[in-house]
Amino acid sequence: MRLRALRSKLRNDCGSMAVEFVVAAPALVFLLLLIAAGGQWLSATGDVGSAARDAVRAASVARTFASAEANAKTAATADLGARCAGGVQVPPPQLFSDGAPAGPGAFATAQQIRVTVSCTANLSVFHIIGFPVSQTFADSATAPLDPFEDRG
Repeated sequence: MRLRALRSKLRNDCGSMAVEFVVAAPALVFLLLLIAAGGQWLSATGDVGSAARDAVRAASVARTFASAEANAKTAATADLGARCAGGVQVPPPQLFSDGAPAGPGAFATAQQIRVTVSCTANLSVFHIIGFPVSQTFADSATAPLDPFEDRG
């Protein structure tokens, strides 16, 4: 008697697994896309931060302001080459002397240099889940200038 009840119950459940799969599959795909998009977002943020640190390091060992600017752009471009859709943007470095901003002419007496790097990354793959088609990521880094380097 119990066997008949079990068989009839099993016959009533035919196809329910397919319905559950149809309902759950889009949610699972959406979750996987969201995780991948978050990973790309974090990767781009980390890459831009790393490029800013490398750029300021390269600029801090220069002897002139012009070479500091060129070193910063070269280092940032080398780090972010293919990541940026519109190219790497590196505005002129900022100099600081005694904590106050100083102009490019004060390179010989400045104590710190700050480089800002920005990059517009293409996220069009994730547009279907609500991410923007492109996003600009920016970061800046500051490093001390070597007081024993002849920058005069």
